[in-house]
Amino acid sequence: MKKALSTFAAALFAVLIAATAFAAEDWRGDNRLAGSVVDKNTGKGIAGAKLKLRSTKGSQGGPDITADSNGKWAILGIGAGGWNIDVEAPGYELRKVSVGLNEGQRLPPMKIEMEPAAAPQPAAAAEPAHEEVKIGGVAVSKDIADAIENGNKLLNDQKYKEAIEQYEKAYPTLSSNLSLKFALARAYYGAGQLKKAIVLLDEAYKADPTNTQAAVLLANMYLEDGQLDKGKQLIDSLPPTVLNLDTLLNTGIALMNKKQPGPAIEYFSKAITLDATRFEGYYYRGLAQIQAGKPKLAKSDLEKVVDIAPSSNEAKDAREYLKSIK
Repeated sequence: MKKALSTFAAALFAVLIAATAFAAEDWRGDNRLAGSVVDKNTGKGIAGAKLKLRSTKGSQGGPDITADSNGKWAILGIGAGGWNIDVEAPGYELRKVSVGLNEGQRLPPMKIEMEPAAAPQPAAAAEPAHEEVKIGGVAVSKDIADAIENGNKLLNDQKYKEAIEQYEKAYPTLSSNLSLKFALARAYYGAGQLKKAIVLLDEAYKADPTNTQAAVLLANMYLEDGQLDKGKQLIDSLPPTVLNLDTLLNTGIALMNKKQPGPAIEYFSKAITLDATRFEGYYYRGLAQIQAGKPKLAKSDLEKVVDIAPSSNEAKDAREYLKSIK
């Protein structure tokens, strides 16, 4: 009984081996395929092209073959049914074709055209890195940094219009930068664009009320623009230590020009208090007294001008005025 079982097991094992072998090669049959692989543009055969044939049924196996030196190829012993063929060759795009075979059918030679692979595009040249500079904590391009530097040089050379052109290149990027705002306001003022200068300088001063230099310049601009109340209010809000002679004199002169000699005299008196050795305060206070209809009060100031600066043009004018004062 044991021997009979062994014989049966051996027979079953042989059947399994045969079935496995058939499954692995179920693409085989009596059919034949042949053809050529050619360059689509020139029609010339492509030597050594690789063809991978795979059946669409069963285990989907199949043979791999290589075309000869003329691009020709042939395969025998393949089964009926659908076949997928992948064709590869160096320098060409992968080509995929399909074909169907009936049992015993002999198809005419296939002509498989391959498209030359696109030439690799040269790598795009990397754009040069844009050098960045930080201004007031803000990263900007070198072009903007250069524009500000050029603007500063032009402003120092009193080339105001050219300075404006440079500053305006940077301003959209650095509109919150107070130093740039202040510099551009000065350039506008120098170029005679008083209204624009006031707007920018007012923004700069409001953002930093501790900037007394901006406050003094803004006050002078207000006075020049005829905004006397704003100018006076700003000057009166400043500590005496930051006021200079020119600011006080300019304020008084602006008031005189608006026929306000009384307030003008106050600022000329402050100028004299600030520096009693300078003749300008006495000169303009004397003129303000005359404008106010008080020539006798002007006499001592005009005499002081002659005493301090006898050869000045103001002393010459003072002498003429003194002749008319009795």
